[in-house]
Amino acid sequence: DDIYAFEAKAFSPQNWWASVPLEMRAKIRFYNVPVQEGRLSANNLQPNSFLQLLKVAARQEDYVVVKVDIEGQLNGGPELLIMRTIAEQPEFASLIDEIFFEYHFWFDGINFGWGHYKRATMGTVDDALKLMHTLRRHGIRSHFWI
Repeated sequence: DDIYAFEAKAFSPQNWWASVPLEMRAKIRFYNVPVQEGRLSANNLQPNSFLQLLKVAARQEDYVVVKVDIEGQLNGGPELLIMRTIAEQPEFASLIDEIFFEYHFWFDGINFGWGHYKRATMGTVDDALKLMHTLRRHGIRSHFWI
């Protein structure tokens, strides 16, 4: 059992770990840096890439649950790239059993408290449902919330 967690907001290590139970500390890898994704290739290594970490840390026989909830992602940021990559590339989809995704999408101009999102960048509720359907076709139990 392992937990890999990224957090962009700076935390004092002493304060962050203070509330973590001792029996959980050996299972947690906490990266106090923002996730950064780009075009994946052998020559383009991203030091803070969730996808590259997933590729080296997970095996198909592992039970892998992923939660994607990256705040402050106007114009897409890495969260939609992560989700689309998992949906489009079997080598990632085959590593994940279940995924939870806070999908910030455009919905008839309604502001859900995320700020203004561009329809062309983030997609619509129909795009969200299509993405979940694609992930489920790959055998990933897929859930999103708004």
